[in-house]
Amino acid sequence: MSQQVSSDAAMGRRDFIGLSLLLVCVMIWGANAVAFKIGTHPPAGIGFDPILMNGLRFLLVAPILLAFIAFRDPGALRVTNRSDLLRYAVYGLFSIAISETLLTVALTYTSVANMTLLGPGTMPLFTALWAAILDKQKLTRAGITGALVAMVGVGIVAGAGGNLHLSGTSLIGDGISLVRSVLQGVYMIYLNRTLRERNPFTVTIYNVLFGTLWFLPYVLWKAPGFAWGNVSWEVWAALWWTVLPTSVFGFLVWNTVMPRVGPVAATNVFYLLPLFGALSAWVVLGEPLTVPQMSGGAVIIAGLIVLRWETLVAAGIVPGRKPVISG
Repeated sequence: MSQQVSSDAAMGRRDFIGLSLLLVCVMIWGANAVAFKIGTHPPAGIGFDPILMNGLRFLLVAPILLAFIAFRDPGALRVTNRSDLLRYAVYGLFSIAISETLLTVALTYTSVANMTLLGPGTMPLFTALWAAILDKQKLTRAGITGALVAMVGVGIVAGAGGNLHLSGTSLIGDGISLVRSVLQGVYMIYLNRTLRERNPFTVTIYNVLFGTLWFLPYVLWKAPGFAWGNVSWEVWAALWWTVLPTSVFGFLVWNTVMPRVGPVAATNVFYLLPLFGALSAWVVLGEPLTVPQMSGGAVIIAGLIVLRWETLVAAGIVPGRKPVISG
């Protein structure tokens, strides 16, 4: 019995460490929203259009990742099963090309507040629903309650600026945001299955390579006529933020850790993305950090505690009678 408890506690600590690493990724991705704003709407000079910025981002990410993996684990560059290449091409299409393009299109029709609520606010829930449908994972009462509480917190943070509204003019963008969340949710389930069977480095590099290929035609079309000399250092710095911490570090860590904790637990931390975005905007851009935003952040954290309570108990972070690990 004591050995079982010890084993469960070790698993709980492992999951807690894994979720902490994923939390670092989400902190970086929250700041990425600020970098994207600077890169597309800089204080001086010209910025990139959103699709061009993403294209340049992945054209830089791909060779850096390739060089890192070739140095660290050259065997990961070999694909023994050719059918995997088709799988990676589809992953690159959906997770990089389509997902990033849908985000850009959605923001032309709806507000950032709406997109935040219907994007990070619903993607973890859709992931849990897809896990229930595709992996037969049970939806628990604590999971549903925690998700609803966290979504309320996301809504408070998103609506703090007064731009959260549902109307006829925003419904197209709202619908696109929801479709994107649905696609991201199912992608996380299938990605997790692949990561359990394949080297995370292999999956990461080929997803990025194929995603880059989908952007390449647009970059080749726009680059010759772009006024590169008018791009300020702030825009270049923002671009490199999206390349190094956001993509190279973030993708490698996420794809390494997610199969250990499960896609549902992993995507739970996405509820904090709006809060980290607001904090980053406060630090970098000097945007006001309001009481409603901080209150919403507290509600999100409360929801996450409910969602991951068993992991916290198993890791010994909070007291509990029986350590039980759930995905």
